[in-house]
Amino acid sequence: MKRFEGKNVVITGAASGIGQATAQRIAEEGGNVALIDINAEGLAATKKIAEGLGVKAWSYECSVADGPRVKKIVDQAAVDMGGFDTLCHCAGILRTYHTHEMTFEQWHQIIDVNLNGTFYVNHAALPHLLKNRFSAIVNCSSTAALGSHPWMSAYAASKGGIISMTRSLYQEYVKQGLRANCVVPGGIATALHGDFKAPEGADMDLLKGAMPFVGFAKPTHAASVIAFLASDDARYINGTEIRADGGALS
Repeated sequence: MKRFEGKNVVITGAASGIGQATAQRIAEEGGNVALIDINAEGLAATKKIAEGLGVKAWSYECSVADGPRVKKIVDQAAVDMGGFDTLCHCAGILRTYHTHEMTFEQWHQIIDVNLNGTFYVNHAALPHLLKNRFSAIVNCSSTAALGSHPWMSAYAASKGGIISMTRSLYQEYVKQGLRANCVVPGGIATALHGDFKAPEGADMDLLKGAMPFVGFAKPTHAASVIAFLASDDARYINGTEIRADGGALS
């Protein structure tokens, strides 16, 4: 039996990378998908993939950093789908800066998309999720939240906040049937990490201890963990995070 047959799943960051791979994995397992991303072209491609797998798919162009629009889009997705019981929040950005040279605007951009965006999406989804007897949230953090990475103070703070927020959601809503967990990917071969560029004058030797080379994972590796956490197979897993980092932090 397909794990997501009869389920409606909202997925952010769905135009590429982990979000796109998650949408495809859930569609392969029978789930209908509402796809949210700022990239209209990528959204159209993901929607085509999902529909080709025989499920229903809707797409919505939206920046997760725009709280009022996020609420409008998530509410519309609930109407279009007839409700939903699962959220997979994969949207995020990666930027690197020397911390002492980082501008307030650069700090706020990362926090607005990664941390505030997680709050906006979870906040908008919760009223719909809690209408179900059982529901699930899977948020996407990063090994930067748990390890020591140079030039990523803002990124690490944003991703660490996601873990703490997700644990809090579990405590707050567990009696209402909600499971909330995080996946913690390491280096993934996506546009997010493909665009990685150390800041000017960076000492690349700093990466040797911070990021042991285990090779970049494929988006499907993280997507398989997300799909597991979103499924009933993980019904006894709540308020925690699972690393998908190839052992980089071990």
